[in-house]
Amino acid sequence: MDQARLFWAVNLPAEIKTKLASLRSLMRGVPVDVKWVEQQNLHLTVKFMGDVDRTKINDTVQAVKLAAAGSGPISLELHGTGFFPHSRQPRVIWVGVRGEVEKFRRLHQLVEKSLIAFGFPPDGKGFSPHLTVGRVRSPKGVGDLVQKILTVTQESACFGRVDVTTIELMESELTRRGPVYSVVDGVTLSGV
Repeated sequence: MDQARLFWAVNLPAEIKTKLASLRSLMRGVPVDVKWVEQQNLHLTVKFMGDVDRTKINDTVQAVKLAAAGSGPISLELHGTGFFPHSRQPRVIWVGVRGEVEKFRRLHQLVEKSLIAFGFPPDGKGFSPHLTVGRVRSPKGVGDLVQKILTVTQESACFGRVDVTTIELMESELTRRGPVYSVVDGVTLSGV
């Protein structure tokens, strides 16, 4: 069976990706073991699907198009930073999302519900809109990293505004140098 590793996402404008990458470059001097998300791969995840039989892709896209019809554009702002599960033991470094967050959550729910019939159950964790910028691999130096990130983001907490008018189905090809993402299809968020 020919499969693709897929997820639905909001791809970000180049200027916001550049601004987010500058946060990473400010952290270069901190001796910490973090796998930073490559600039070209920065995105807001709507729904991770995992491995999908390629013969199901068109049907799932049509289901998402029907589900998202009428949801309308969503205005979001990338603002502040944080850590999962918390700053004392960070595993993920993220940038927060503000603005029409409830509308974004509703879009996530619509996409999830539309994919249940294809064998993609809801994740059950609750949707927490965020943008992952890095994953901590070991605890070495994390205290310094947390302090540096909190200091830097106090000075410039806003990374930009995103007017979400489309969501895109992305394929993730895992390589030795990290994942390579490509757009498979997209859905326009029409309506009000």
